[in-house]
Amino acid sequence: MIILALAVYLVWFLFFSYKECDNWDCFNSRLGDCKRTTFIGGANMVFDYTIFGKEGGSCIVGVQLLQGGVSDKESKNLEGQKMKCALPLEVIMIPESDILNCHGVLKEGLQDLIIKKLHTYIVQNIGKINLEVLDAPTGK
Repeated sequence: MIILALAVYLVWFLFFSYKECDNWDCFNSRLGDCKRTTFIGGANMVFDYTIFGKEGGSCIVGVQLLQGGVSDKESKNLEGQKMKCALPLEVIMIPESDILNCHGVLKEGLQDLIIKKLHTYIVQNIGKINLEVLDAPTGK
């Protein structure tokens, strides 16, 4: 019975366990090798990253938003949402930095945020943009 329990633990450890990282250096090192890892990190928004391993020619990384931006009410609505990203092997990058490699509800929400912020920027700066496009003097 003890041998069976030990064998089950060994199989679980080898095939299903994840190393926990507590800093970006550890996570980036593991990402470069695409080894199963979990890590919580981020600056403005806090993400839970899980490296699942290799699939085809990609490294599969799960991303969950744990905490939206403090000053961004819209991102708070995305808390708890997830996406999976297929990153190139041996490439170290923040998974959500190339959102085209990702799919899931979080990706769609982040894209909506980007579009809304871009729209707001354009509306607020339309006069300035028009002057730049026309190459008109600004009167300064």
